Amino acid sequence: MKKPGDPEYEILRYYKQTHFFNQCHDRFLKAREAVGEVKHFYRVGGTSVCLSFAGQIMVPLLSPALEHLRIPETRSPDLTLCIWDSESTSVEMAPPPCTVHSFTDRGDIWGFNSSRIKTAFHWIEASVNVMDLYTNTGVFWVKSAKMLPFWVHASPLRTLFHWWMEKNGCQLLHAAAVGTDDGAVLITGKGGVGKSTTALSCLESGLKYLADDYVIVRLEPEPVVYSLYSTAKLNAEDVMKFPSLARFVKNPEKLDREKAVMFLYPGLVNQIVEKLPLKAIFTPEVVNQTETKLHPTNYLTIQRALSFTTMSQLPNVGLHTHAYISKLAVSLPGFVVELGNNFSKIPAAVSKFLSGNIKFQVDNQASVPDTTNIQSRPLVSVIVPVFNGERFIKNAIDNILSQNYPALEIIIIDDGSTDNTKGIIDTLPADIRYFRQDNDGPASARNRGIKDVSGEFIAFLDVDDLWPENNLDLLIDEMIRDPEMQIIRGRAQLLEENRMTGRFEFTGDPKTSFPNYIGAALYRKAVFDKVGLFDPSLRYGEDNDWFNRAAELKINMKRIEEVTLYVRRHGKNMTEGKNLVELNKLRVFKKTLDRMRSQKNH
Repeated sequence: MKKPGDPEYEILRYYKQTHFFNQCHDRFLKAREAVGEVKHFYRVGGTSVCLSFAGQIMVPLLSPALEHLRIPETRSPDLTLCIWDSESTSVEMAPPPCTVHSFTDRGDIWGFNSSRIKTAFHWIEASVNVMDLYTNTGVFWVKSAKMLPFWVHASPLRTLFHWWMEKNGCQLLHAAAVGTDDGAVLITGKGGVGKSTTALSCLESGLKYLADDYVIVRLEPEPVVYSLYSTAKLNAEDVMKFPSLARFVKNPEKLDREKAVMFLYPGLVNQIVEKLPLKAIFTPEVVNQTETKLHPTNYLTIQRALSFTTMSQLPNVGLHTHAYISKLAVSLPGFVVELGNNFSKIPAAVSKFLSGNIKFQVDNQASVPDTTNIQSRPLVSVIVPVFNGERFIKNAIDNILSQNYPALEIIIIDDGSTDNTKGIIDTLPADIRYFRQDNDGPASARNRGIKDVSGEFIAFLDVDDLWPENNLDLLIDEMIRDPEMQIIRGRAQLLEENRMTGRFEFTGDPKTSFPNYIGAALYRKAVFDKVGLFDPSLRYGEDNDWFNRAAELKINMKRIEEVTLYVRRHGKNMTEGKNLVELNKLRVFKKTLDRMRSQKNH
């Protein structure tokens, strides 16, 4: 049986990817033949892009947000995006190349992307996005144009532009950008921090505008920010705060169920600019004061503000995205913008900063752990499966944060909790990617997290377990020392709850306890391509089964003698009181025998 990494397997996977792209493109050609073609041309991030529509139906839905970048027809555009729907063309899409279980929340299709072919499926709009980066051709399809939600009208083809800009040395970022003739500032942070408020306050006052939601950034030779969409989105209750912009709202009849979408071009053509040199990065903070104030902040604050939403929304992000964002955060000064309750003060503060009339002592480089090699602390994705973990979830997240590891993505998979787990998660002081599913067991929860990670490395922490101090640094250092190693494993120390005192006390020998405990190890993301995911049919014993498979494939793994996990036993653990049959010892053993027999038969 061929496995990931085998030449024959990789050739077959490459063939499947290119075959699916060709099928999608062929269907577009049939749709275009059926209803005709409409072409629009744009200048995007310094490249020429042709939008080739099959018929008219999608044109007024996807083109208005890009109209400020429109250029005359170009004979040989750098990129062609082929756009069609089945309802108006009567041409159905090719069948999916994999099962529904391969589709992730972010849009990635697990195991179905390469350096040449990019593929994503977005659930809510039910759109297929595929791109061949060798031929510089992309395809965007929906079953019906009526299915497109408001945010697609405001920021169309975002996934395809993301892949294209990566190829051209740029990066899409979830950020706003405004400026003056002196340059622009990038305004970033997760939803609700005041990003749109800052950008639209500046727009209303007459400053130059590039975006309030997604921008394109180029680092070399100097940082530059490009406009992508001439739109803005606001919560319905905030529209009244910007009375001069209310006339640009295009969906006033739907504000009871969706955000207000403003199309600012051509109404504000004199303020919307294609690009500006980038001078600084701001992250807003709403405070109860009148004035708007700026104060310098460190690299990590800016890096985290830039990373979280960008890396949780865009398909196929990873180590390269993290490295790009980190380099950008090092390259520019970073500031926290304290937004007072008088919005008219915001533009003045931005203008004053860009004119050079505010002087700061900023040494953003000094706050970087290792500026000579940003990737010396690679991105680690920590997956926390939880079921009814209200007692432990805050403690677990605090434990992860106490590692003080500078490049962290935390993913919580709520496996159908019925207690107050979600309420506690909502109050946690950290950027967390949260997913909920019906109760299906820890293997299924971990698998969902694996398919959505951004990091090159993956760690797991059960909600009632803990890591020792500096655990992530220890494991990462071991990985970096040996690039061929796929798994670094330590030892798990059992802690038993003392029913009298409520304290957890060491018990047992870590050298003999839990030899295959999942949370005691660090994994390269790529190892799950080779070994596969955890077996969701096993509610217990999935750890032994997975490590058995890894050993059979001769995966490079190393055991270190340090304790890398504290396993807390408290009377309500899933394995508490289970016998060998219930813990699937015999099932796991039989699965190993079946694989051995299958190998012999091949």
